[in-house]
Amino acid sequence: MIARRGYLAVAATTGALLLSAFTLELLLLLASAVAFALVAGEILWFHRNLPGPGEFVAVREEGPSVLSPGNDASTQVSVVYRGAAPVLASVNDLLPEALSAGPPAPAPPRWWRPQVRRRVRSHLRSGARGSHVVGPVAVTFWSPRQLAWSQRLFPDTRQAVKVIPPAPIERTQRIGSALFTRVQGQLALRHRGFGSEFRSLRAYQPDDDLRHVAWRRSRPGQWYVREFEQESRQDFVLALDVTPAMLAGLPGENALDRAVEAASLVTAVVAHSGEDRVGLATGTERLRQYLRPSRGSRHFRLLAENLAYLRTEEGNFELPPFLEGLSRRLTTSSHVLLFSSLRGPLGELHLAHARFRHRGHHLYVFLPQEAAFYPEAVPSAGARALEWAQREEQDRSAQVASELRAEGIPVFPYDRRGATGRVLETYTQLRAWGLA
Repeated sequence: MIARRGYLAVAATTGALLLSAFTLELLLLLASAVAFALVAGEILWFHRNLPGPGEFVAVREEGPSVLSPGNDASTQVSVVYRGAAPVLASVNDLLPEALSAGPPAPAPPRWWRPQVRRRVRSHLRSGARGSHVVGPVAVTFWSPRQLAWSQRLFPDTRQAVKVIPPAPIERTQRIGSALFTRVQGQLALRHRGFGSEFRSLRAYQPDDDLRHVAWRRSRPGQWYVREFEQESRQDFVLALDVTPAMLAGLPGENALDRAVEAASLVTAVVAHSGEDRVGLATGTERLRQYLRPSRGSRHFRLLAENLAYLRTEEGNFELPPFLEGLSRRLTTSSHVLLFSSLRGPLGELHLAHARFRHRGHHLYVFLPQEAAFYPEAVPSAGARALEWAQREEQDRSAQVASELRAEGIPVFPYDRRGATGRVLETYTQLRAWGLA
């Protein structure tokens, strides 16, 4: 292809030729003809002598395969030129916008001698969740005076990078050790509610609940506690609002990202627990996606992938029809953990929630405080307008929370710091006592 400099050179020499022909200046005509020949010759020679794809060996030497939102990493590629003559070229690693820290500056062209290896290191900053492709490597060739250029891509240097929210228990709040017991070498949450069937006695440990001490069977220096069989499994449904309103906040730290992080934590806890089952539901003005509560490594992996690749859809979240659609899908009594900004109308919530409760389901709402998802306003001409908008949003959130609590629905607000602590506390209370 002809570069911008090449078009300017062709236009300038052509104009000089026309001017000399019009003025009949022989010296100017000769000079412009020579200049035009040099420009055209360089462009033609460049396109006839382009290096072949087999004259380069491009390899991606390192790079991450999994990132968490907001994390930084780097990737490096190397390219070896095996041609016969030096070329003027530059090497660039093509990065997707979701993994780019900013508009990449193109590498300047330099002369490249045969058998010389060039390495390019790029900085990655993960933003949107999902699967992204880093690469391929692009080698751009230039003519000696940079009048023309050509580019070759090396598809083998592509690499898939998944951006998924972290969900290990150790990273967030720690579950009380008194809630754990060993079952077949795995950690299982012990249910301590009423009606549990007695299982056996065991030696007292410092983290045991004193209410479970078998006082009649114990004596000083040798204490025993009662263990109970775990109650029947409980079903949990992670419901997420996927409307654009959940994008409040900075990339990687918005309300939907924090909701996905908390939902991933619940999935991880259930995967390590005894018999609980967990499902997923997403919606806007209606139920969009539904995965029934279940267990198993394949199901947990499917949940993690769906959470990682979650995207917003156009619409306005409406809670009453969402509850109606969810009620028709749920076959057993379930605890529904809903993450939503609740910007839709709540006029028919009373009847919808009554029918929802009548079928044995329980709703818990995690409400993002959208005004708290942005950093503090810097004093400027628009600071007062931003403060006014934040106050309006705070009043709206408080009004929504008040309406939900009036219906007997527990509401747990969260901000840009995340909802993992809130959701973990809620889950442990539901698992231990059946209510939160």
